[in-house]
Order: sequence, then C-alpha cells, then structure tokens
Amino acid sequence: MEQSVAAPRAVLEEDLIVEVRRGKLLYKLLVVFLSLSIVPLLIAGYQLIRVGDNYIQKQIIGVKLGIAQKVASSVTSYMEDKKNALQIVHKSNDFLNMNPRSQSEILSNVMNAYPMFMHMAVLDLNGREISSVNRMGRSSRADTRREERDALKMIKSLGDYRSPVSRSPEGYPQITLGVPIERIPGRPIGVLIGVINLIDLSSLIKDLVIDKKGYVYIVDMAQKHLVAHPDIQTLLSKVPPPEVRAAALAPEESASGALEFTDQSKHRFLATYASVPQLNWRVFVQQPTEEAYAASTQMRSEIFKVLIMVILVTVIVGLFISQAIVRRVQTLQQAMEQVGEGNFNVPDVPTSNDEFGSLTEKFLWMANSLKDKTLKLVSAQKELQKWNSELEKRVQTRTRDLKEAQEQLIAQEKLAVLGQMASVVGHELRNPLAVMNNSIYFIKTKLAAVAGDAGLESKIEKHLHILENEIVKSNMIIRDVLDFSRNRALNLSPQRIDELVEKATERIQLPADVTIKKELGLGDLQVPLDEDEIRQVLVNLMENACQAMTSGGTLTVGTKSHGDKVEIVIADAGCGIPQEHLSKIFAPFFTTKSRGTGLGLAVVKKIIERHQGTIDVTSKVGEGTAFHIHLLIKGPHV
Repeated sequence: MEQSVAAPRAVLEEDLIVEVRRGKLLYKLLVVFLSLSIVPLLIAGYQLIRVGDNYIQKQIIGVKLGIAQKVASSVTSYMEDKKNALQIVHKSNDFLNMNPRSQSEILSNVMNAYPMFMHMAVLDLNGREISSVNRMGRSSRADTRREERDALKMIKSLGDYRSPVSRSPEGYPQITLGVPIERIPGRPIGVLIGVINLIDLSSLIKDLVIDKKGYVYIVDMAQKHLVAHPDIQTLLSKVPPPEVRAAALAPEESASGALEFTDQSKHRFLATYASVPQLNWRVFVQQPTEEAYAASTQMRSEIFKVLIMVILVTVIVGLFISQAIVRRVQTLQQAMEQVGEGNFNVPDVPTSNDEFGSLTEKFLWMANSLKDKTLKLVSAQKELQKWNSELEKRVQTRTRDLKEAQEQLIAQEKLAVLGQMASVVGHELRNPLAVMNNSIYFIKTKLAAVAGDAGLESKIEKHLHILENEIVKSNMIIRDVLDFSRNRALNLSPQRIDELVEKATERIQLPADVTIKKELGLGDLQVPLDEDEIRQVLVNLMENACQAMTSGGTLTVGTKSHGDKVEIVIADAGCGIPQEHLSKIFAPFFTTKSRGTGLGLAVVKKIIERHQGTIDVTSKVGEGTAFHIHLLIKGPHV
C-alpha cells in the first residue's frame, strides 16, 4: 500500500521538475534575446532623441531669432526714415535763411505728412527757439525744453542726436531726433528738433503673432522702458511689466541670443532677442516653452511611440523564437501525456535527423502500437454506448406514446360515458325543469289574481324570480353538456358573416355600462357554414366578454379577410386571463368561475374545429381579452 502511494508522488514531483525546467529555459532564452536587441535599441533611441531634440530646439531658436532680427531691421529703417525726413526738411532754402514764418509752414506740412511727429522746433546756436509746431496746439513743456538743450549740445559736438525713450503726457513712448541746419558742412547755424510718438512701432509688431501665444515686444535697455508692445494697456502701464524684468536677464555684451526664464506665475518662457543698431533697444520674441518646443515634444512622443512599438514587436518576435526553440520538447511532452491518458490522436510531432528526431520516431512507434492494440476495444465500447443510448431513447419514445394513447383513450371513454349520461340526464332533467317552470308561472298567475291591484308581495316576487333564473341556468348547463357530447353532421349553407354577427349581437343582453363597437368589413361575402353552431359560438364568446367587464367597457366585434380565410375578432376590456390559464381555457370542465360546467369554450373550440377552422386567444391581465376565429372562405371539406 505504501509503495502504490509513493509511486504517484514520485511521478508528480518529476512532472513538477520538468515543468519548472521548461519555464526557466523559455525565460532564459527570452531574456538573452531581449537583452541583445532591446538594450542597444534603447541606447540608440536615447541618442536619437537627444540629438534630434537639440537640433529641433536650435532650429526653433534660429527661426525666432530671425524674426527678432527682421523686426530690429524694420525698426532701424523706421527710425532712419524719420531722420531722413528731418534731413530733407532742414536743407531747404527757407530753413537755411532761418525764416521763422516759412519754417513754421514747412514744419506744419511735415507734421501733416508724418502723424507720428508730436512736436517740431528750430533752435539757433544759443538755444533760442526760432519756430515750433505742436500737434493739437500744445505748448512746449519743461522736459521738451530740456531735450532741446541736450540736443543742441550733442549736435554741436557730434552731429545728429537721438534722445533716450521718454513718456508723453498720455503715457505713450516717444523719442526726440535732432539734426543740424548747415549752410556749410560742419558749420551748423541752427538745430531742427522732432519729437516722435513711437506708438506706430506697436502697430508694426501687433500682427506678428507666433503660433498661438508667442508675440514680439521692444525694450529700451537704458531706461528699462517698453518701446513697443502688442497690448496697449501693457505699454501704458506705469508698473514695469514682466517683459522688462525678463529683458534684464539678457547679457548686455551680446547683440543677439536666446534665453529661458520663469515668470512670477511659474510659467516657463523662451525669448530670443536682437539689438537695434545705433539705438540701445532690443527686440524680443517671447513664447511659452511648451508651445515653442511643441515640435520637439512631438518628435520625442513619436520616437517614444516608435520605440514602444519596436519593443513590442521585438518582445513578440523574441517570444516566438524562444517558443520555437522549446516547442519541439513541449510538443513531445504533451504527446506523451496524451498517450499516457489513453488519447492516441496526438498532434504531428516534428522530426529531425538528430537524437531528438530518433527519440520522436521511437515515441511515434510506441504510440501507434498502443493505438492498434486498443482500437478494437475503444470501438466496441463506443458501439455499445451507442446501442444503449438508442435503446434508452426508443424506450422513452414508446413510453411517451403509450402514455399519450392511454390519456386519449381515457378521455374518449370519459366523453363517451359523458355523452350517454348527458343524453339520459338531459332528457330526464329538462322535463322536470319544464314542469317547474310551468308551476311557477301558474303560482304567479294565481297569486297575482288574489293580490289584485295591490300586486305581489316583494319577497314572494323576488323568490319566484330566483327560481326562474335558476331554471334558466340549469337549462343552459344541460344545453352545454348536450352540445359537447353530441356529434351531429354539419348543416352547411352559404352565410353572410357580417349578417350572422349582427344577428348574434341582437341575441345578447348588454349590461347598462357596456357598449358595443362593430368593425365589420366583409360586406356580402358568403362562407359555407352551419348557421346555428356559428351563432352559438358568437353568442357564447360575447356573453363571456360581457361577464368579464364587471366595471363596464367596450365590446369590440370585427370581421375581415386574409387571403383564403376570414377572421372574426371578439375583444373585451375586462379583467383579462392570467398567463398560466391561457393554455387550459379550452379544456373541458376547466373554469375559474364559482358556478358553471367549464364546457362553454370547449364547445366553441369543438364547433370551430368541426368547421376546420382555428381559434386563438390573446389576453393581458387588467387590459382585456381578444378571441380570433379563422374560417376557410371555401368552407370545410366534407
């Protein structure tokens, strides 16, 4: 006993060892393959991302720097244009003659032609103002006079003059330009001064939108003032904006370059700058770093996606190759396990010209030998199981057929006995009921004669009425039993269905709270049928419908044709029939009423089937019931 338990345990431990070794071999091959392929790929990808990132960022900075240099060149051209305007004006004869009236007229014309000039004046070498023109009729301010004196000193020593950027009374940036008035070169006789509003520079850079959030602005590096900005409110602000503080980070010795900085809101920005020649100004192109380096970010994302895809493909390929190496061992092992379990339909085992192939051939020889020896036994066992299964099915089928035949025989015997009994009982009961009905009539007549005009006592009349109703109900029960038990031949004759329905509705007594709705659509169409039996069907169904509508409602009666058949529909709005009772309502003696034989619907179905028709019922509790009768237009085949 101990040996039989120990042997399976040893086999189990051996299987576990083989399984572990197989897993380790697969994982080792996979790790080696991935190490040789993915590690170099990751190193190459990292270098590619680093080099590509640096290149794209240099290109981005180069583009932004080019924009800054172009704007700086445009600003230089703008200032040279205004300076040239002054030089052209001061060389006219009126200026050389120092005629104040003519000079004022010329200066007015210049200011009309150049709206950016806010103030123009002519000074002699002693600093006395000979003529001046102010836009909007404003007089010279103290700071304007100071700038004129500074311009006079500078022009006497150096020639042309450009003042630092200052602010107008409205807060706009402005600059003063000055040129000497000379009859003989190098010997000035006066100075022409022009104060220029620099708001045009803001208009010049306003439309330079870089991507979505990038923009251009100009800073006077000496005064740390904004010279131009696309946002006028920022330009007019008395508080130094962040752009001015950022401009202070740029090295003074560098004419152009790029820098990154973080504002007070912890937002990172990239700014490239270029100096404006002959002016201590710098043009800045500023943009959020996440937008400026969007291309670099996208490049990294795309490379990451490619790397991930390559890694996934590499893992799949590595797994495929590793599995291919150990697949032959696994296949042979699985085949051995299947043969050990008695399954000889093993998959094809690959062979080769090495030791593994020799082992495979010996295993296949062994499997085929075992298969041949057990094939007959397995086939016999399957054949035996097949015969057992078929025998069991045949027994079940015969048992079911016998049971159904027995039930039909019992039902036929019951119906035959019922027919004989119904014939005798109906005859024997109808005569006493007729006698009782006549006796009640006689009693009512005699009592009415005795009572005279006073009439019958209410209790007596009530009980007589009860007796009459009970006699009527007893006759109806006898009629149902006789109708169900007898099987006379059909008396077929062409009948108009709509006319037959009309006659049936006239024979029922509708309750006061029930209305009838007729939807007759057959017209003069005639169908061969037994008039009395079909009328009985319609009356029974209509009376049942009226009884179902205890709270009142509408009785719907309709007719229509469908191909070679006619349909009669009788529907009510009553309480409905529960789903579990729908399959039983046509069974003999089934009823949910407190009184009755349960033969009414059984008689209805029997009559319809005698006419080779069908009757269906649909019902929903709380909504009502509908009976659908289908009869052949050509009538039943006799």
